[in-house]
Amino acid sequence: MVKKYVTFLCFLISVNLVAQKDSVVVKLDEIFLPISKVKDFSKGYFKTKISDSLIGRNINSLTDILKFNSFIYFKENGLGMVSSPSFRGTNASQTAVIWNGININSQLNGQTDFNTISSNSFDNITVRSGGGSVLFGSGAIGGTVYLNNTIEFLKQQNHQILLNYGSFNTSHFSYNFKKANAKSYLKLGVGYNNSDNDFEYLNSNLINENGSFYNYNFDVNFGYKLNSNNELKIFSNSFFSDRNLSRTLNAPSNDSYKDISLKNLVDWVHYFSPKESLNTRFAYIFDEYKFFDDYTNEAIFSIGSAKRKILKLDYNNSISRKIQLNGILGFETTKAEGTSFSTNKRDVFSAIFSYNHLLSKKLSYGLQFRKEFLKEFNSPLLYSLGIEQKINKHYIISFNTSKNFRIPTFNDLYWQPGGNLDLKPEKSYQFEIGNSLTFKNLSVSLNGFYIKSSDLIQWVPNQTGNWSPLNVNSAKNIGLELALNFKKSLGDHNFSLQSNYSYTNAKDLKTNKRLISVPINRANFLFDYSFKEFKIYYQHLFNGNVEYLVNTIPSFSVANLGVNYQLPFLKNKPIIGFKINNIYNKYYQNTLSRPMPGVNYQITTNFNF
Repeated sequence: MVKKYVTFLCFLISVNLVAQKDSVVVKLDEIFLPISKVKDFSKGYFKTKISDSLIGRNINSLTDILKFNSFIYFKENGLGMVSSPSFRGTNASQTAVIWNGININSQLNGQTDFNTISSNSFDNITVRSGGGSVLFGSGAIGGTVYLNNTIEFLKQQNHQILLNYGSFNTSHFSYNFKKANAKSYLKLGVGYNNSDNDFEYLNSNLINENGSFYNYNFDVNFGYKLNSNNELKIFSNSFFSDRNLSRTLNAPSNDSYKDISLKNLVDWVHYFSPKESLNTRFAYIFDEYKFFDDYTNEAIFSIGSAKRKILKLDYNNSISRKIQLNGILGFETTKAEGTSFSTNKRDVFSAIFSYNHLLSKKLSYGLQFRKEFLKEFNSPLLYSLGIEQKINKHYIISFNTSKNFRIPTFNDLYWQPGGNLDLKPEKSYQFEIGNSLTFKNLSVSLNGFYIKSSDLIQWVPNQTGNWSPLNVNSAKNIGLELALNFKKSLGDHNFSLQSNYSYTNAKDLKTNKRLISVPINRANFLFDYSFKEFKIYYQHLFNGNVEYLVNTIPSFSVANLGVNYQLPFLKNKPIIGFKINNIYNKYYQNTLSRPMPGVNYQITTNFNF
């Protein structure tokens, strides 16, 4: 009976209704009950929330949003191509991406390609520095990116249309409709991106051949109050991508790649009281890729897919104003299959306990534990401890320490030839001290971190000449992160400055050499000025030298300049914008032999009605 019930749920979800949110505010008898894993259970961690305006400026690319507004370094195989994050010197599979509380890193390779995520699909984006495996499992070592959808039972109705056209015949269209009242909530969204992507490589006579791409997404977010104690939320995100893979400076390419990603989540919330609740969540996630050696012959390809079913029972209890408890029991089953490995399955049971305690008005701490059970590995007991001390009304000092991990992926274990069934999970220990100063118009934070990792998985040639993964490396990452935010208003004139700087020294403990693809110095800043309906902004990014095997990727600076104007004389006051990317026409690359475009342009129109 249970099997039939689960199968029925899977069928309902797979038609693509849904999504859940990890941070909600519920009104019960005039008492609000906030439930937020990112906020309430992140004592001692630095968090950055990306605003709606920043998302709108870089709507074509989630990569651009984060590389200009966070500490994350991205290794891009060209514009629109594979984009892999590096957070605090860790690799792509050690940065977790969380969609409404669900870890969506690929079960095949452990990574998330940030150019296969549509920016217009989410209501807010938050970046948390530091280890998060206790809350969100495998891979959350360097940092975590949260992609959230928000449901609010408030009377509202809104249509939003965003149009964008730019260089290389690049276009974007997205439409969102939202309607809600005190009982129900519905949001529908669709987005489309397309580009010939045939820009000229600076300092050469080559162009970006075979670089065209398109993708589209569909989103449904639905909420309904069954009664005063029960709410049902159903969310879905679907993404489809088709892209050719660009040539390098050294060789042409005929490769192409297709992605399908379906993410679905049902969340039933039951409130025992305004302070106590139980969330029952069921998710179904499907990912598939097809790789073509020759895009002109689509009859020949390699394929891989993963199907995941996730069930979570999430209990929250604010026992008093000073004590908050959270317990989660989870079960996940994943089935993966592909051209390079036979069908394999993994079942994981997890238990999480979180405890927050406000010792005084100025001192608080949070303690968390996680244990996973799976037959393939002996998963370690994970922990996290965060402490925050308010020195005065301006200054807060914080500390956190955690143990994190990453289990081998299906590719690591089963890829043929080369898979290794004897791999152990990667382990990581982290310590961090944070300082935060906040004044009326200025806030400054400085965080120092230390990460020591062991049993790192690396693919190396074996005795047969094939590449195979082994637990061969240990690494030590030490660094600083500095963030500054300033805002000032003088009448109708508004100024703001946001800046991030990171120093990262990441070394292989065996060779005592720097890890590849990790810049020691990295910085970005954003300056905004607005006057009534007029706004101008300037973005700047600096990446230091990056060692890449036997070569070095030179340091570079790249900047964008944009202007927005809201038309006050038209109904609904649409916004038009013009943006110049790489205004200094600088030659740069994030991955060796894969240049990024020179100066280019885009025009944006935003309608709200």
